[in-house]
Amino acid sequence: MEKKRNRKPNWTEEQGLLLAQLVNEHKGMLRGKFGPTVTSQGKRRAWDTISQTINASFPLVVRTGDDCEKRWYVLQSKAKDEIAAHKRESSLTGGGPPAKRLSQVDNTVFQVLGHSEVSVTGLPTGIDTSMMQALEMQQR
Repeated sequence: MEKKRNRKPNWTEEQGLLLAQLVNEHKGMLRGKFGPTVTSQGKRRAWDTISQTINASFPLVVRTGDDCEKRWYVLQSKAKDEIAAHKRESSLTGGGPPAKRLSQVDNTVFQVLGHSEVSVTGLPTGIDTSMMQALEMQQR
């Protein structure tokens, strides 16, 4: 008979927020380039410290450093999509409802990533039509 794998409960919003805040505190080690002060062992210790803090705050579910690292990459990916959509909606013209607000987790991830890592994606060879219109008006 095959042994059934026990799944851990899904991450809650509060756990995700705490994870993002802890990554923000340790971002020098976790997001730094490898060198004399940033090593893979140092990064592993940082993830283990983060998991211990999360386990102390939420003792019902035990999370490992690997669990935290995997969840961070999921949070990061989701937040990048949400932030890009928010930027796109914010720059639209015309009427309609205002763009929805970013969650606390998305805002915290945005702080960790910085402005340069999150962008609105479009066509790489696209032309800004508003610039074309401005040039045409100048020529007239």
